[in-house]
Amino acid sequence: MSGPQRLVSFMLACASSVIVAGAQTQTTPGPEVKKLAVIVGRFTIEDELKAGAMGPNSPAMKFSGTDVCRWTAGGFAVICEAVLFRPGKKYSESSLVYYDPTSKTYRYHAVDSSGGVEDKTGTVNGDVWTWLGESVFAGKPYHTRYIMKFVSKDSFEYTDESGENENSMKVFVSGKETRLAATKPAKSQSTQ
Repeated sequence: MSGPQRLVSFMLACASSVIVAGAQTQTTPGPEVKKLAVIVGRFTIEDELKAGAMGPNSPAMKFSGTDVCRWTAGGFAVICEAVLFRPGKKYSESSLVYYDPTSKTYRYHAVDSSGGVEDKTGTVNGDVWTWLGESVFAGKPYHTRYIMKFVSKDSFEYTDESGENENSMKVFVSGKETRLAATKPAKSQSTQ
């Protein structure tokens, strides 16, 4: 899929989410939508790409970055912007996450700086969010599974798996995201 086709696909996904949000009869977000609050904020990322993930004999690599997620207008969806720094390379991703009341699942749509496009469906069971879907990398489709386990109210650990089919999926990245504490500007004090 060419760059313009990916952009059109992403725009159509965004437009469909607007239609879904508009079709909801609620004027305020329901409890399912409010569960997305766990991913809202500014997070640090500590990530490890597994050995062999980028081809035979490729070494394991650690990288870090930030993930900033905010509510959309009306609070019916979350937009995230992630930036990761790998040795000698910067990677970025933009995503849209929302609750689909028709399928009663969470939806995730993303595009990234490597040309990858992802669509996933998510479910929640306690502190574990499981996202299943497909991605396209270097023009080739892959099955994916992303599991987030919240270990505190401000931190989750994750694994990201992919494979050419569901039976061949293996973990290629694991890591942790930690929400940064909100800081308030210092009050100025007069020095008289």
